[in-house]
Order: sequence, then C-alpha cells, then structure tokens
Amino acid sequence: MNFRTASMDTYTKVMTIVFIIFFSVVIFALVTSGEKFVFWPVCIMIGAIVSAYLMVPEIDLEQGSLKIKNSFVNIQVPVKSIKNVELITKTAFNYRTFGIGGLFGHFGYFNGNDVWYVTNIRKKVKIQTERKTYLISPEEPQKFINEIEKLKKNI
Repeated sequence: MNFRTASMDTYTKVMTIVFIIFFSVVIFALVTSGEKFVFWPVCIMIGAIVSAYLMVPEIDLEQGSLKIKNSFVNIQVPVKSIKNVELITKTAFNYRTFGIGGLFGHFGYFNGNDVWYVTNIRKKVKIQTERKTYLISPEEPQKFINEIEKLKKNI
C-alpha cells in the first residue's frame, strides 16, 4: 500500500522558496558576471537544490515491511521489528546531526541517531524499532498508523 508523502508545511514552503530565490539570484549574478570561475559554484548550488528535492521519500507498506525510498536510500523496516508507532503533531527543539533542515523538508539524522524523512513537521509519525527511530510524514498519518497496527496484529 502506497502512502503519499505529506505536502510541505508553511515553514518548509517558505524556507524552500527563500533558498531557491537566493540561489537563483546568486547563480544569475555569477553567470552574468563574465568571470570564468563561476562554473563550480553554480554547479554546487544547483546540485544542492536538486539533491534536496531527490530526498523527498516514497512511503510503502508491502509484504510485511515499511519501505522508505528516495533517490539515495531504500530503507526496509520489517513490521515485526516495529516496537512503537505514534503521531507527533507538536513541534519541539530538534537538532540536526547530519542532513538537510528546511529545503523541501527535513532529511537525514536529527537528535543524534533519529532518521528523518519529514516534509511536514505537523504530520510526523515516529516509528521506533530496537535499533533505530524513524520519522516520516505521510499525508494521512492516522491511516498509516492504523495500517501498521493492523499488520502487526496479523504477524
């Protein structure tokens, strides 16, 4: 069963628009400057925007596994290894260990070793296993949680 990733929350939309406008202005200024050194800075900025967009995940529940997939990762979490699933609608202080925080979403490691693929901070679903904690944001979080619980009962 495929679950659509949640649309971006207001903060993420604003941050994405600001980043893209800023990068566009800088890229335009570099390209029109006539300098020869601009190739690499422009490539790096375009690469950052494209890479962030490619991190938006697809979320699937099939064959007894939760699959979180984007252009860079294909995470498979067996439903039987899930200890707890909960909806988190409140926002709190989180620190980014390694990843992106704002451009198209929040992707990477946060709060130490938590793995985030969140596009909407108000629709976060926290999935705890023995080894890792994952946070994702399906468009319909309660329906997603209900499906996980139903699959756990059948195992």
